[in-house]
Amino acid sequence: MLDITRPDARVAALGGLIDYAGLFPPAALGMADAVAEYRAARAGGDAWMVERFLCPVGRLEELAAVLMPTMASGEAAWRLSAIAAGTDLDADVAAIEAFDTELSGGATIELVETKVPPDDLAGWAARAVAMLDRMVFFEIPWAGDLAGSFDALVAVRESSGRILGAKLRTGGLAAGDFPSPEAVAAFLAGCRDRSLPMKATAGLHHPVRHLDPATGFVHHGFLNLLVGAALAVRGEDAAAIAAVLADDEPGAFQFDRTGIRWRGTTAGISDLQAARRGLFVAYGSCSFDEPVEDLTALGVLPVAS
Repeated sequence: MLDITRPDARVAALGGLIDYAGLFPPAALGMADAVAEYRAARAGGDAWMVERFLCPVGRLEELAAVLMPTMASGEAAWRLSAIAAGTDLDADVAAIEAFDTELSGGATIELVETKVPPDDLAGWAARAVAMLDRMVFFEIPWAGDLAGSFDALVAVRESSGRILGAKLRTGGLAAGDFPSPEAVAAFLAGCRDRSLPMKATAGLHHPVRHLDPATGFVHHGFLNLLVGAALAVRGEDAAAIAAVLADDEPGAFQFDRTGIRWRGTTAGISDLQAARRGLFVAYGSCSFDEPVEDLTALGVLPVAS
């Protein structure tokens, strides 16, 4: 088990990196099973890597019905992110407020993540931050006018005085749903340049970029994204970031207590802390065991004794 009380690049990089998304495909667990898996992750030896439970806004009532009877005395309050479809903001706000009332003290919706209407990013974002008293991450398309989308979010941030973030979808059910390394690098650099924290979702099933033999799709790796974010906060340009994102050789990434080395470039603890604090907040994973097992196989995490 990793000693998380001592300075360690692995803790700086991976601490709270994973938001548990067991309700979502491809796992698509039932509510009771997802609650049990997240609870087990929170109680395990690698609990320091798992952060929030992701729940669709439309299933918050179902979550409350499963969670309330099973909350143990003394169990720490659950930290949640509510995922909104971006179609009915009034209904989303009502569902979130109802959950807040029902689970007061037992669970806290810290974040809201929402898709946005394609033709009304600025208006939707302005309404959302006005109606929701918590941080909101807006899923914006990586194709098209990315700079314009970022600038619209910045305008809402400046007019509202609220902290908000961007969300990147890195995969899906078709090859065209997977952005290129250059597109992801542009997203990272754009967020960095505008001081926008970001979250990522979909397709980040393994640490390093790889071909999924079942689908033929090339998936991004969460370690690639993590190192790319660390280089971004150090001021590297999009081309340098894209080179990290495109690397599919697991042996190119080496961890120790002092940093992550990637092909002669080192991201130290301070770089990783800055990346996690101000840029790459977390990513959603439908499994917690899988990334832990992969990181252990790569030698990043110690083998459980």
